[in-house]
Amino acid sequence: MKAHLLTIVATAALTSAGLAQHARTGKSEYYWNNTWEWHYQLEHEFNAQGLEVQRTNSQVSLIDSSLFLVAITRQAYSASGRLIWRTTRSIDMFTQQLSIGDSVAFLYDAQDSLVSTTSFALGGGAWAPVARSTYWRNALGAMDSILVDTNAAGTWELAARMLLTLNAQGWIAQIRYDSLVNNGWHTTAELAITYDTDGRPVLTELTDPTPSPNEGTRQQYGYDAQGHLDSLVMSTKLPGGAWHSYSCAGYDPAGDGLLHLRSYYKLDTLSEDWMHNARITYDPATTIREHWTALLRAFPDPATDRVALPDLGAGVAVDLIGPDGRLIPGRRTDVRGELDIHDLAPGLYVARVIMKDGVLATTTFLKH
Repeated sequence: MKAHLLTIVATAALTSAGLAQHARTGKSEYYWNNTWEWHYQLEHEFNAQGLEVQRTNSQVSLIDSSLFLVAITRQAYSASGRLIWRTTRSIDMFTQQLSIGDSVAFLYDAQDSLVSTTSFALGGGAWAPVARSTYWRNALGAMDSILVDTNAAGTWELAARMLLTLNAQGWIAQIRYDSLVNNGWHTTAELAITYDTDGRPVLTELTDPTPSPNEGTRQQYGYDAQGHLDSLVMSTKLPGGAWHSYSCAGYDPAGDGLLHLRSYYKLDTLSEDWMHNARITYDPATTIREHWTALLRAFPDPATDRVALPDLGAGVAVDLIGPDGRLIPGRRTDVRGELDIHDLAPGLYVARVIMKDGVLATTTFLKH
């Protein structure tokens, strides 16, 4: 039987943490009394691969424009480019010390698939584990559920779960959130995701089945001709089922994918017009990559032994790492941007590509 392919997309591709090689500064302003006020400064530091290793958030004094530290986030990566650790330290306004903190450790298996994440909190000068998420997969390797344990008095106890439903393309179409109450599962929310033909999310809708003032939230994504995100509208579902849009964001990638300006708007309830609320301007322009732009992508095609790697064109060089860890270099995508894998043995493979911006992108696929 021909290969069925499951592709798990990881956008990012950092090597180990290392020292920052360059930085980008974001100027965060709020619109108030018909003028822009500078409130925050964001400093993003990147390693040699162009991926973020540190982010510093500073608040700006409205009196003399001096900066004082609010929070700092650091990230570390495995040699294959997986995020393995992220920690944030925040200033305690009373002590002026970085004494408030949270951290997440990411664990992967030998095939670079995410196995679990463990969250820690900083208290009394020491880090303590507070929650753990374990990721479960079906026989094809597709993630189908997530179990969440909480740490109570040093004992891990099962507290929640997330059940994933995939669509025909293998992308996550629905997530059901359940809480464990009195030894029984109770659904607390459901998230539905709609994609365009290229696998980009265009609509996410969260429904709360329990009685509440707002019965759900919705996010609508828009993209420009190059496929870059250029708009995001956020809405809330009022009692009775009506949707009310309350906020939106506009992105200016300047046609090259690099972010120059991110604008935020709020809806004036009297005029029903969108009004400027905030903006972040980056200088020089930069792109802040998301680690999970698409958690799962699948290309099940029983009629061909080809895998469609995301965001690649024709003639792109691809290095493969086989199930045994052996490097298989010298492959190139065809005119359709697909990779011929007919001669590969069944197993889990990692495809590595150096993108045009110098960032290493990895895609994991299963041939069976």
